[in-house]
Amino acid sequence: MKYKIAVVGDLETVTGFALAGATYLHVHRDRDETLQKLRAFLSDPLVGLILITSRVREELSEELEPLLKMKAFLPMVLVIPDRKGYYPAGIDELEKLVRRTAGVEVVLG
Repeated sequence: MKYKIAVVGDLETVTGFALAGATYLHVHRDRDETLQKLRAFLSDPLVGLILITSRVREELSEELEPLLKMKAFLPMVLVIPDRKGYYPAGIDELEKLVRRTAGVEVVLG
């Protein structure tokens, strides 16, 4: 089965991923609308990966955290830098995902 990619973020980031072939797209403007769209992406069996910009993740963290804890293995949710390259220091979403999924800690170097 081929899974689709969903992207949630600012206009420039979403447009870039649309040009690269991402199928499901949402430009974040309104908190409630974005949360509704994220719920739809999380429950869609065709979505295998959801990319969320770090600013959107921070803004919606209170409501988003319970949704992410209740979701199944798929879709995977990764936080990516936004168009300005903003990504909070000390947070490694991929490491957290591996630790939660596989139960092991990844140590590099």
